[in-house]
Amino acid sequence: MTAPLHPNVQDLPTSGRPEPVLSVSEVPSMLRPAVPSDTPALIALAIATGMFLPHEVDPVREVLDNCPADHRVEVWVDDPTGMPIGVVYFGPDTMTDRKWDLWMIAVAPDRQGQGIGGELLRFTEAHVRTGGGRLLLIETSSLTKYDATRVFYGKHGYAEVACIPDFYADGDSKVIYAKRIA
Repeated sequence: MTAPLHPNVQDLPTSGRPEPVLSVSEVPSMLRPAVPSDTPALIALAIATGMFLPHEVDPVREVLDNCPADHRVEVWVDDPTGMPIGVVYFGPDTMTDRKWDLWMIAVAPDRQGQGIGGELLRFTEAHVRTGGGRLLLIETSSLTKYDATRVFYGKHGYAEVACIPDFYADGDSKVIYAKRIA
């Protein structure tokens, strides 16, 4: 059973608990913009998470290779090899009034649970806030393998606002989370 949905975006919590607010100038030194040479490592990271189906890998590669100027792809690098172990991809929805989307957030399986995903999410929120954004949406799947992902979003103050049955495939619904940023 899904959680009750918020009927009005104004009712969304701005946060489930007090969270540190990062300004874009306070970005952790481990975070940097993705560069084209990161694409193979980011594709490998996406596959390693087990969250991307084979038919989803080519669109991920296309996004990484052709990121629109107003979208951001940031990578988390904290080991001597310089290989990205986390990635976040987000941007504004130009067809709306200051709504932004987070399309991808991933952390290498052996590094999950260490706070990297939370740092990527806080960076995204800070960037959205600095960019004048008012609302951040995140879409995910209803499949069991995404249970931890949905818990992660809830833990960071996101509310489930919609569920579209059988969106991705029969038995695989789209679950949409939202958080007011400003």
